Amino acid sequence: MQIKYLARQGMQKSRIAERLGVSRQTVYNHLKRTDPFPKPREGRRSKLDAFGDYIRGRLEKFDLPATTLLRELRSRGYQGGLTILRDFVRPLKAEFVRRVTERFETLPGNQAQIDWGECGHVIVDGRRRKLYVFVMVLGYSRMAFAHFTTSTRLPVLLGCLSRAFGVLGIPAELLVDNMKQAVEKHDVTTGTVRWNSQFLDFVEYFGVLPVASPPYWPRVKGKVERGVGYLKTSFLEGRSFSDLDDLNQQLQHWLDTVANVRMHGTTGERPVDRHLRELPHLRPAAAVPAYDVRPVEIRKVAPDCHFSFDGTRYSLPPEAAGHTVTVRPSGEGIGDPLAVYLGEKLLVEHHRAPRGTKVLTLEVHAEAIRRFTRGDRSRQRGRPGKQPGYEQVMAIEPELVSFVHFVSPIVEVGSLDAYELLTQGVA
Repeated sequence: MQIKYLARQGMQKSRIAERLGVSRQTVYNHLKRTDPFPKPREGRRSKLDAFGDYIRGRLEKFDLPATTLLRELRSRGYQGGLTILRDFVRPLKAEFVRRVTERFETLPGNQAQIDWGECGHVIVDGRRRKLYVFVMVLGYSRMAFAHFTTSTRLPVLLGCLSRAFGVLGIPAELLVDNMKQAVEKHDVTTGTVRWNSQFLDFVEYFGVLPVASPPYWPRVKGKVERGVGYLKTSFLEGRSFSDLDDLNQQLQHWLDTVANVRMHGTTGERPVDRHLRELPHLRPAAAVPAYDVRPVEIRKVAPDCHFSFDGTRYSLPPEAAGHTVTVRPSGEGIGDPLAVYLGEKLLVEHHRAPRGTKVLTLEVHAEAIRRFTRGDRSRQRGRPGKQPGYEQVMAIEPELVSFVHFVSPIVEVGSLDAYELLTQGVA
């Protein structure tokens, strides 16, 4: 009856299945049914009666599958099977999911949700790389920002967040999945979250409160989850592009002309129109100085004035030889800037070399290194062409005076017989 009632109200079959916690096939079967419903069986004791409170308590906190609940109940003495457990769990889940969905309808400017989506592979700089998409959705307006990357490392995440804040505005809260770049540990029993220190520094810098979604509860961040799925099917499926930059340009055009101007199925309004009402409740990113999202790498400079980074040795001026420098890469692609600092001083900004490059020496560094090494050799040898003046005073035995020469000796080659006669004469 509920299925038919919701269908008469115009609700989609997939939404009916999600709301009631049944499969879409079940919805189709009941809508096609014309014969009277069988009488319900009289209630009887179930093997689950003793575990009802425990199951309800677990499902109120976590969206656990029936198979996981079955393992937990087995350890508590449950002797029944999986089928009756699923029948018991299904209506409970539908009710709890509805509560969670209603609870996370947020006020303007209050919350944004972020997530990553995996999108197969692309060729970048001649290498096959995984393709990811970062998505951020504002909870009230459903206004979305997205950006394709080939990495999900923390510097990339912070860079995407900075761009999203610049486009959409800065919300009061940021709901994140338990992604390892942000959450190091989430204790499900106590609710304690240990955040990554650099991620925490970033959100504190922008004045945003991070909120970790409960494990095993994907519907808590359902707005962004649906946004990722919508992007994959409506934008990426069947798309042609030349490189990553071209793909991101097409994505931005699609966001501006399709995703953010469509009539949203839940709100019944266009995200761009609700965003206008939400903007006064969002802090503009321009009001906050730029956050340096570049990672910090420490390197020791060799005596030949080069340091190693990702398999390539890069040159530096001679003043850096033997010192420790700070390397701050701005990206992971070929040609991306690679800034090198000695203390607070910027020594040079290299650009990432192609994969397989052993040494990259700038000509200005090569000339400075040549001048420096020539100067070192001159100081070590003294002035070339002039020998130091000195004299040697020797104590000479009188009987050996005839054998001492104070001039450069002349070595002659003679027969061994002559040397034997000379030895006999001395003796």
